[in-house]
Amino acid sequence: MRTLYKILGLAIIDFGLIWLWVYQMNPDPSVSIGIILLVPFVFVVNLVIAGILFLVKKREYSKVFLVNSIIASTIMFYLFGKGIDRYQNKRLESWTFQKADTTFSLIRWKETNEFSMSYSLNPGSSWDFLDGRCEYENGKWVLKTDSATMKIEKNNLIGLRNPTDTIKMTKVNR
Repeated sequence: MRTLYKILGLAIIDFGLIWLWVYQMNPDPSVSIGIILLVPFVFVVNLVIAGILFLVKKREYSKVFLVNSIIASTIMFYLFGKGIDRYQNKRLESWTFQKADTTFSLIRWKETNEFSMSYSLNPGSSWDFLDGRCEYENGKWVLKTDSATMKIEKNNLIGLRNPTDTIKMTKVNR
């Protein structure tokens, strides 16, 4: 039972340290390939510590770090993904909707108050077709292009094809 408490305590410490590391790193999606290096790094560090403890005759602690190598790697994978989600949520919000066989995506960039709209006919490909500025007015986002004005109100897009056209959108949560 004591070993279980040691493993749990070490997992809590790992969670805190890895969270601080990922928070400081603030990973954006372009570095998501880094997970291929970071998870094995965390795994190997714990294995090395387990090996050193085994050599200095601390076998119980060696077993704890051996188990922790798997737990810490899992924590790293999870928190790195959450770090990317946090980065994305700070920079954009997005919605999707479907019309016939076409999936539309609307992205509002928070830092520049711009938006872009794209469509996809099949998974893995998309085409931008509308870009513009957005302003927050009277509890609604007003999207303006050189030729059109639309509004986002309660996850509804108003004015895409004509001024009264209302399309129900699904907000993408990360």
